[in-house]
Amino acid sequence: MKEKGKIISLSATGLDSPGLVAKITTKIFEMNGNIIDVEESCRRGLFYIFLIIDFSASEHSMDSISAALDSIGDETGLKIILGIYDEEEISYVPQKENHMVTVLGEDKPGIIAKISTFFHQYNISIENCRMIARGKFFSMEMAIDMSQMRVQTGLSRDKAIDKMSTELKKLCKRLNQSVVVQSEDIYQRGKKLIVFDVESTLIQDHSLGNFLGKIEGKVGPIDSETKFRDAHEDKIETLIENARVLKGIPISDFEKFGDILELNPGALELIAILKSMGFKIALLTSGFNFFTKKIFEAAGVDYAFSNTLKADEKGIITGKLEEPIITSDSKQEILEFIMNVEKIGPDQVIAVGDGSTGSHFIENVGLSIAFKPDEKSIKTDGILSSDRIMNMLYCLGIPKAELDRHLKSGSS
Repeated sequence: MKEKGKIISLSATGLDSPGLVAKITTKIFEMNGNIIDVEESCRRGLFYIFLIIDFSASEHSMDSISAALDSIGDETGLKIILGIYDEEEISYVPQKENHMVTVLGEDKPGIIAKISTFFHQYNISIENCRMIARGKFFSMEMAIDMSQMRVQTGLSRDKAIDKMSTELKKLCKRLNQSVVVQSEDIYQRGKKLIVFDVESTLIQDHSLGNFLGKIEGKVGPIDSETKFRDAHEDKIETLIENARVLKGIPISDFEKFGDILELNPGALELIAILKSMGFKIALLTSGFNFFTKKIFEAAGVDYAFSNTLKADEKGIITGKLEEPIITSDSKQEILEFIMNVEKIGPDQVIAVGDGSTGSHFIENVGLSIAFKPDEKSIKTDGILSSDRIMNMLYCLGIPKAELDRHLKSGSS
Protein backbone atom coordinates (compact mmCIF):
# COMPACT_ATOMS: atom_id res chain seq x y z
CA MET A 1 0.00 0.00 0.00
CA LYS A 2 1.43 3.35 -1.01
CA GLU A 3 1.74 5.85 1.82
CA LYS A 4 -0.88 8.56 1.44
CA GLY A 5 0.64 11.97 0.74
CA LYS A 6 3.89 10.55 -0.65
CA ILE A 7 2.76 10.38 -4.27
CA ILE A 8 3.82 13.55 -6.08
CA SER A 9 3.16 15.01 -9.52
CA LEU A 10 5.96 16.97 -11.13
CA SER A 11 5.56 19.25 -14.15
CA ALA A 12 8.57 20.94 -15.73
CA THR A 13 8.64 23.36 -18.67
CA GLY A 14 11.31 25.50 -20.26
CA LEU A 15 13.92 25.75 -23.00
CA ASP A 16 15.20 22.42 -24.24
CA SER A 17 18.81 21.34 -23.75
CA PRO A 18 20.62 17.99 -23.74
CA GLY A 19 20.35 15.90 -20.57
CA LEU A 20 17.17 17.37 -19.04
CA VAL A 21 15.38 14.03 -18.66
CA ALA A 22 18.53 12.45 -17.20
CA LYS A 23 18.94 15.23 -14.61
CA ILE A 24 15.29 15.06 -13.51
CA THR A 25 15.08 11.27 -13.26
CA THR A 26 18.48 11.00 -11.54
CA LYS A 27 17.31 13.41 -8.82
CA ILE A 28 14.17 11.30 -8.35
CA PHE A 29 16.28 8.14 -8.08
CA GLU A 30 18.56 9.78 -5.49
CA MET A 31 15.48 10.45 -3.34
CA ASN A 32 14.33 6.80 -3.71
CA GLY A 33 11.35 7.73 -5.86
CA ASN A 34 9.58 5.33 -8.23
CA ILE A 35 8.18 6.87 -11.43
CA ILE A 36 4.72 5.40 -12.09
CA ASP A 37 3.68 7.62 -15.01
CA VAL A 38 5.54 9.92 -17.39
CA GLU A 39 4.85 11.99 -20.50
CA GLU A 40 7.50 14.13 -22.22
CA SER A 41 7.57 16.22 -25.38
CA CYS A 42 9.77 18.77 -27.07
CA ARG A 43 8.64 21.10 -29.85
CA ARG A 44 10.40 24.05 -31.43
CA GLY A 45 12.97 24.21 -28.67
CA LEU A 46 10.45 24.07 -25.80
CA PHE A 47 10.65 21.17 -23.35
CA TYR A 48 7.81 19.71 -21.27
CA ILE A 49 7.63 16.73 -18.94
CA PHE A 50 4.97 15.44 -16.53
CA LEU A 51 5.66 12.68 -13.99
CA ILE A 52 3.80 10.94 -11.19
CA ILE A 53 6.28 9.66 -8.59
CA ASP A 54 5.77 7.31 -5.64
CA PHE A 55 8.01 8.17 -2.66
CA SER A 56 6.29 5.84 -0.17
CA ALA A 57 9.43 3.64 0.00
CA SER A 58 11.74 6.62 0.54
CA GLU A 59 13.24 7.29 3.99
CA HIS A 60 13.45 11.01 3.21
CA SER A 61 10.90 13.46 4.60
CA MET A 62 8.46 15.15 2.25
CA ASP A 63 10.10 18.50 2.98
CA SER A 64 13.50 17.23 1.85
CA ILE A 65 11.96 15.51 -1.18
CA SER A 66 10.17 18.71 -2.20
CA ALA A 67 13.34 20.75 -1.70
CA ALA A 68 15.35 18.31 -3.84
CA LEU A 69 12.80 18.39 -6.64
CA ASP A 70 12.56 22.19 -6.49
CA SER A 71 16.34 22.36 -6.89
CA ILE A 72 15.96 20.84 -10.36
CA GLY A 73 14.69 24.23 -11.48
CA ASP A 74 17.87 25.97 -10.25
CA GLU A 75 20.08 23.40 -11.98
CA THR A 76 18.25 23.32 -15.33
CA GLY A 77 16.41 26.64 -15.64
CA LEU A 78 13.09 24.80 -15.92
CA LYS A 79 9.93 25.93 -14.16
CA ILE A 80 8.98 23.20 -11.67
CA ILE A 81 5.42 22.67 -10.36
CA LEU A 82 4.81 20.04 -7.66
CA GLY A 83 1.51 18.60 -6.47
CA ILE A 84 0.26 15.91 -4.06
CA TYR A 85 -1.68 13.05 -5.63
CA ASP A 86 -4.24 10.84 -3.94
CA GLU A 87 -3.74 7.13 -4.75
CA GLU A 88 -7.44 6.69 -5.52
CA GLU A 89 -7.25 9.53 -8.01
CA ILE A 90 -4.37 7.80 -9.78
CA SER A 91 -5.83 4.31 -9.82
CA TYR A 92 -9.07 5.45 -11.46
CA VAL A 93 -8.35 6.28 -15.09
CA PRO A 94 -11.45 6.27 -17.33
CA GLN A 95 -11.17 4.16 -20.46
CA LYS A 96 -10.27 6.58 -23.22
CA GLU A 97 -12.25 6.73 -26.44
CA ASN A 98 -9.83 8.35 -28.83
CA HIS A 99 -10.61 9.60 -32.32
CA MET A 100 -8.45 11.39 -34.87
CA VAL A 101 -9.86 14.51 -36.53
CA THR A 102 -8.20 15.95 -39.65
CA VAL A 103 -9.21 19.44 -40.80
CA LEU A 104 -7.96 20.96 -44.06
CA GLY A 105 -8.72 23.89 -46.32
CA GLU A 106 -7.83 27.50 -46.98
CA ASP A 107 -6.12 29.08 -43.98
CA LYS A 108 -7.85 31.92 -42.12
CA PRO A 109 -8.06 33.19 -38.52
CA GLY A 110 -10.36 31.46 -36.03
CA ILE A 111 -10.40 27.89 -37.35
CA ILE A 112 -8.74 26.31 -34.30
CA ALA A 113 -10.69 28.53 -31.89
CA LYS A 114 -14.08 27.58 -33.34
CA ILE A 115 -13.34 23.87 -33.60
CA SER A 116 -11.87 23.66 -30.07
CA THR A 117 -14.90 25.59 -28.73
CA PHE A 118 -17.14 23.05 -30.48
CA PHE A 119 -15.37 20.18 -28.69
CA HIS A 120 -15.59 22.03 -25.36
CA GLN A 121 -19.37 22.34 -25.78
CA TYR A 122 -19.55 18.56 -26.12
CA ASN A 123 -17.14 18.05 -23.18
CA ILE A 124 -14.62 16.40 -25.51
CA SER A 125 -10.95 16.62 -24.52
CA ILE A 126 -8.28 17.53 -27.07
CA GLU A 127 -5.41 15.15 -26.23
CA ASN A 128 -3.02 16.28 -28.92
CA CYS A 129 -2.93 18.75 -31.78
CA ARG A 130 -0.41 19.17 -34.59
CA MET A 131 -0.16 21.16 -37.79
CA ILE A 132 0.42 19.13 -40.95
CA ALA A 133 0.56 22.22 -43.17
CA ARG A 134 0.28 25.95 -42.64
CA GLY A 135 0.37 28.85 -45.06
CA LYS A 136 -2.19 29.54 -47.76
CA PHE A 137 -3.28 25.92 -47.26
CA PHE A 138 -4.13 24.76 -43.73
CA SER A 139 -4.15 21.20 -42.41
CA MET A 140 -4.34 20.07 -38.78
CA GLU A 141 -4.73 16.82 -36.87
CA MET A 142 -6.45 16.66 -33.47
CA ALA A 143 -6.47 13.57 -31.25
CA ILE A 144 -9.65 13.82 -29.16
CA ASP A 145 -10.96 11.77 -26.22
CA MET A 146 -14.74 11.29 -26.30
CA SER A 147 -15.01 9.13 -23.16
CA GLN A 148 -16.61 12.00 -21.19
CA MET A 149 -18.65 13.39 -24.09
CA ARG A 150 -22.07 14.78 -23.19
CA VAL A 151 -24.82 12.50 -24.49
CA GLN A 152 -28.22 14.01 -25.16
CA THR A 153 -31.07 12.39 -23.25
CA GLY A 154 -32.80 9.77 -25.37
CA LEU A 155 -29.82 9.10 -27.63
CA SER A 156 -27.65 6.00 -27.56
CA ARG A 157 -23.90 6.59 -27.41
CA ASP A 158 -23.44 5.59 -31.06
CA LYS A 159 -26.22 7.96 -32.14
CA ALA A 160 -24.69 10.74 -30.04
CA ILE A 161 -21.31 10.25 -31.72
CA ASP A 162 -22.98 10.31 -35.15
CA LYS A 163 -24.79 13.53 -34.20
CA MET A 164 -21.57 15.15 -32.99
CA SER A 165 -19.75 14.12 -36.17
CA THR A 166 -22.55 15.53 -38.34
CA GLU A 167 -22.52 18.84 -36.46
CA LEU A 168 -18.72 19.03 -36.77
CA LYS A 169 -18.97 18.55 -40.54
CA LYS A 170 -21.58 21.32 -40.72
CA LEU A 171 -19.31 23.65 -38.74
CA CYS A 172 -16.35 22.88 -41.01
CA LYS A 173 -18.50 23.47 -44.08
CA ARG A 174 -19.34 26.95 -42.74
CA LEU A 175 -15.60 27.51 -42.24
CA ASN A 176 -14.97 26.28 -45.81
CA GLN A 177 -12.92 23.38 -44.43
CA SER A 178 -12.87 19.67 -45.20
CA VAL A 179 -12.91 17.27 -42.25
CA VAL A 180 -12.32 13.57 -41.56
CA VAL A 181 -13.16 11.79 -38.28
CA GLN A 182 -11.72 8.32 -37.55
CA SER A 183 -11.58 6.18 -34.44
CA GLU A 184 -7.96 5.91 -33.32
CA ASP A 185 -7.75 2.12 -33.65
CA ILE A 186 -8.87 2.37 -37.30
CA TYR A 187 -6.56 5.35 -37.92
CA GLN A 188 -3.54 3.42 -36.61
CA ARG A 189 -4.36 0.24 -38.50
CA GLY A 190 -2.24 0.03 -41.64
CA LYS A 191 -4.22 0.77 -44.79
CA LYS A 192 -3.26 -1.23 -47.88
CA LEU A 193 -5.90 -0.59 -50.55
CA ILE A 194 -7.42 2.63 -51.90
CA VAL A 195 -10.54 2.37 -54.06
CA PHE A 196 -11.83 5.20 -56.26
CA ASP A 197 -15.32 5.51 -57.69
CA VAL A 198 -14.01 6.83 -61.02
CA GLU A 199 -16.82 8.93 -62.45
CA SER A 200 -17.50 10.71 -59.16
CA THR A 201 -13.91 11.47 -58.11
CA LEU A 202 -11.31 11.29 -60.88
CA ILE A 203 -13.19 12.55 -63.96
CA GLN A 204 -14.20 16.20 -64.26
CA ASP A 205 -17.96 16.60 -64.04
CA HIS A 206 -18.24 19.01 -67.00
CA SER A 207 -16.43 16.56 -69.29
CA LEU A 208 -18.92 13.83 -68.32
CA GLY A 209 -21.63 16.24 -69.39
CA ASN A 210 -19.89 16.84 -72.74
CA PHE A 211 -19.47 13.10 -73.22
CA LEU A 212 -23.17 12.47 -72.64
CA GLY A 213 -24.01 15.33 -74.99
CA LYS A 214 -22.01 13.66 -77.78
CA ILE A 215 -23.78 10.36 -77.16
CA GLU A 216 -27.20 11.97 -77.23
CA GLY A 217 -26.22 13.81 -80.41
CA LYS A 218 -25.45 10.46 -82.00
CA VAL A 219 -28.35 8.32 -80.75
CA GLY A 220 -30.89 10.82 -79.39
CA PRO A 221 -32.02 11.21 -75.75
CA ILE A 222 -30.69 8.42 -73.56
CA ASP A 223 -34.02 7.94 -71.81
CA SER A 224 -36.55 10.72 -72.10
CA GLU A 225 -38.76 9.17 -69.41
CA THR A 226 -36.03 9.17 -66.76
CA LYS A 227 -35.69 12.14 -64.43
CA PHE A 228 -32.04 12.62 -63.52
CA ARG A 229 -30.57 14.45 -60.60
CA ASP A 230 -27.85 17.03 -61.25
CA ALA A 231 -24.96 14.55 -61.24
CA HIS A 232 -24.19 12.72 -64.50
CA GLU A 233 -23.65 9.28 -62.98
CA ASP A 234 -27.39 8.54 -63.16
CA LYS A 235 -27.39 9.11 -66.91
CA ILE A 236 -24.37 6.86 -67.37
CA GLU A 237 -26.07 4.15 -65.33
CA THR A 238 -29.17 4.50 -67.50
CA LEU A 239 -27.03 4.36 -70.64
CA ILE A 240 -25.60 1.07 -69.41
CA GLU A 241 -29.11 -0.21 -68.74
CA ASN A 242 -30.13 0.84 -72.26
CA ALA A 243 -27.02 -0.23 -74.18
CA ARG A 244 -29.30 -1.39 -76.98
CA VAL A 245 -29.68 2.24 -78.13
CA LEU A 246 -26.00 2.14 -79.15
CA LYS A 247 -26.54 -0.79 -81.52
CA GLY A 248 -25.10 -0.19 -84.97
CA ILE A 249 -22.51 2.43 -83.98
CA PRO A 250 -18.87 1.58 -84.84
CA ILE A 251 -17.04 0.89 -81.59
CA SER A 252 -14.15 3.07 -82.83
CA ASP A 253 -16.48 6.08 -83.14
CA PHE A 254 -17.86 5.48 -79.68
CA GLU A 255 -14.42 5.17 -78.10
CA LYS A 256 -13.39 8.48 -79.67
CA PHE A 257 -15.98 10.12 -77.44
CA GLY A 258 -13.83 8.94 -74.53
CA ASP A 259 -11.19 11.49 -75.54
CA ILE A 260 -13.63 14.16 -74.30
CA LEU A 261 -13.23 12.92 -70.74
CA GLU A 262 -10.84 15.01 -68.63
CA LEU A 263 -9.31 13.95 -65.32
CA ASN A 264 -9.53 16.13 -62.24
CA PRO A 265 -6.31 18.12 -61.70
CA GLY A 266 -3.79 16.06 -59.75
CA ALA A 267 -5.58 12.72 -60.24
CA LEU A 268 -2.68 10.91 -61.90
CA GLU A 269 -0.14 12.50 -59.55
CA LEU A 270 -2.23 11.39 -56.56
CA ILE A 271 -2.30 7.78 -57.74
CA ALA A 272 1.45 7.84 -58.46
CA ILE A 273 2.19 9.14 -54.94
CA LEU A 274 -0.11 6.60 -53.30
CA LYS A 275 1.55 3.77 -55.23
CA SER A 276 5.01 5.05 -54.24
CA MET A 277 3.85 4.81 -50.61
CA GLY A 278 2.96 1.14 -51.09
CA PHE A 279 -0.82 1.32 -51.55
CA LYS A 280 -2.68 -0.93 -53.99
CA ILE A 281 -5.05 1.11 -56.17
CA ALA A 282 -8.44 -0.03 -57.49
CA LEU A 283 -10.72 1.82 -59.93
CA LEU A 284 -14.44 1.03 -60.02
CA THR A 285 -16.88 2.50 -62.51
CA SER A 286 -20.33 1.58 -63.73
CA GLY A 287 -19.33 3.41 -66.92
CA PHE A 288 -17.38 2.06 -69.87
CA ASN A 289 -13.85 0.65 -70.02
CA PHE A 290 -12.40 3.77 -71.63
CA PHE A 291 -13.39 5.65 -68.45
CA THR A 292 -10.54 3.80 -66.75
CA LYS A 293 -8.27 3.14 -69.73
CA LYS A 294 -6.33 6.41 -69.73
CA ILE A 295 -5.89 6.26 -65.93
CA PHE A 296 -4.94 2.58 -66.02
CA GLU A 297 -2.36 3.07 -68.77
CA ALA A 298 -0.88 6.31 -67.39
CA ALA A 299 -0.74 5.39 -63.69
CA GLY A 300 -0.49 1.59 -63.75
CA VAL A 301 -3.21 0.87 -61.19
CA ASP A 302 -3.59 -2.61 -59.72
CA TYR A 303 -7.31 -3.17 -60.36
CA ALA A 304 -9.79 -1.63 -62.80
CA PHE A 305 -13.40 -2.76 -63.20
CA SER A 306 -15.74 -1.27 -65.80
CA ASN A 307 -18.32 -2.22 -68.43
CA THR A 308 -17.39 -3.33 -71.95
CA LEU A 309 -19.68 -3.04 -74.98
CA LYS A 310 -19.89 -6.09 -77.21
CA ALA A 311 -18.96 -5.57 -80.86
CA ASP A 312 -19.22 -7.94 -83.84
CA GLU A 313 -16.35 -9.01 -86.07
CA LYS A 314 -16.69 -5.75 -88.04
CA GLY A 315 -16.35 -3.63 -84.91
CA ILE A 316 -20.04 -2.65 -84.77
CA ILE A 317 -21.71 -2.36 -81.35
CA THR A 318 -24.28 -5.12 -80.84
CA GLY A 319 -26.21 -3.28 -78.16
CA LYS A 320 -25.19 -5.75 -75.46
CA LEU A 321 -22.67 -5.67 -72.62
CA GLU A 322 -20.08 -8.25 -71.68
CA GLU A 323 -20.68 -10.02 -68.38
CA PRO A 324 -20.42 -9.25 -65.54
CA ILE A 325 -22.32 -5.98 -65.83
CA ILE A 326 -21.14 -3.46 -63.24
CA THR A 327 -23.66 -1.19 -61.55
CA SER A 328 -23.54 0.91 -58.40
CA ASP A 329 -25.09 -2.05 -56.56
CA SER A 330 -22.44 -4.56 -57.66
CA LYS A 331 -19.46 -2.39 -56.66
CA GLN A 332 -19.65 -3.73 -53.09
CA GLU A 333 -19.27 -7.29 -54.38
CA ILE A 334 -16.26 -6.26 -56.46
CA LEU A 335 -14.67 -4.58 -53.43
CA GLU A 336 -15.15 -7.77 -51.42
CA PHE A 337 -13.54 -9.76 -54.25
CA ILE A 338 -10.47 -7.47 -54.23
CA MET A 339 -10.18 -7.73 -50.43
CA ASN A 340 -10.24 -11.53 -50.69
CA VAL A 341 -7.51 -11.48 -53.35
CA GLU A 342 -5.36 -9.13 -51.23
CA LYS A 343 -6.22 -11.04 -48.02
CA ILE A 344 -7.16 -7.85 -46.16
CA GLY A 345 -10.14 -6.71 -44.11
CA PRO A 346 -12.42 -3.68 -44.54
CA ASP A 347 -10.44 -1.74 -41.89
CA GLN A 348 -7.44 -1.73 -44.23
CA VAL A 349 -9.36 -0.10 -47.08
CA ILE A 350 -9.79 3.58 -47.97
CA ALA A 351 -12.68 4.29 -50.35
CA VAL A 352 -13.34 7.58 -52.14
CA GLY A 353 -16.62 8.51 -53.85
CA ASP A 354 -18.97 11.47 -53.97
CA GLY A 355 -21.13 10.20 -51.13
CA SER A 356 -24.16 9.64 -53.38
CA THR A 357 -26.17 6.43 -53.35
CA GLY A 358 -24.22 5.48 -56.49
CA SER A 359 -21.07 5.21 -54.39
CA HIS A 360 -22.63 3.63 -51.30
CA PHE A 361 -20.00 0.86 -51.41
CA ILE A 362 -17.60 3.27 -49.66
CA GLU A 363 -19.57 3.13 -46.39
CA ASN A 364 -18.26 -0.10 -44.86
CA VAL A 365 -14.48 0.41 -44.95
CA GLY A 366 -11.76 1.66 -42.63
CA LEU A 367 -11.86 5.21 -44.01
CA SER A 368 -14.61 6.54 -46.28
CA ILE A 369 -14.21 9.93 -47.95
CA ALA A 370 -16.91 11.83 -49.83
CA PHE A 371 -15.41 14.07 -52.54
CA LYS A 372 -17.51 17.21 -53.10
CA PRO A 373 -20.74 15.60 -51.83
CA ASP A 374 -24.18 17.11 -52.21
CA GLU A 375 -26.56 17.81 -49.33
CA LYS A 376 -27.97 14.26 -49.37
CA SER A 377 -24.64 12.52 -48.94
CA ILE A 378 -24.53 9.10 -47.32
CA LYS A 379 -22.71 8.76 -43.99
CA THR A 380 -18.93 8.90 -44.45
CA ASP A 381 -15.92 9.40 -42.17
CA GLY A 382 -14.82 12.52 -44.00
CA ILE A 383 -15.74 15.17 -46.53
CA LEU A 384 -13.42 16.81 -49.05
CA SER A 385 -15.16 19.98 -50.16
CA SER A 386 -12.37 21.46 -52.30
CA ASP A 387 -11.79 20.73 -56.00
CA ARG A 388 -8.32 19.30 -55.27
CA ILE A 389 -8.51 15.52 -55.06
CA MET A 390 -4.82 15.66 -54.05
CA ASN A 391 -5.92 17.00 -50.65
CA MET A 392 -6.98 13.50 -49.60
CA LEU A 393 -3.27 12.89 -48.88
CA TYR A 394 -3.62 15.09 -45.79
CA CYS A 395 -6.34 12.75 -44.50
CA LEU A 396 -3.67 10.06 -44.28
CA GLY A 397 -1.63 12.13 -41.82
CA ILE A 398 1.28 12.81 -44.17
CA PRO A 399 3.36 15.78 -42.94
CA LYS A 400 3.80 18.55 -45.51
CA ALA A 401 7.58 18.01 -45.68
CA GLU A 402 7.09 14.36 -46.63
CA LEU A 403 4.30 15.26 -49.04
CA ASP A 404 6.54 17.82 -50.74
CA ARG A 405 9.21 15.14 -51.08
CA HIS A 406 6.76 12.79 -52.80
CA LEU A 407 5.51 15.58 -55.06
CA LYS A 408 9.06 16.52 -56.02
CA SER A 409 10.05 12.93 -56.80
CA GLY A 410 6.80 12.41 -58.70
CA SER A 411 7.48 15.36 -61.00
CA SER A 412 11.10 14.46 -61.70
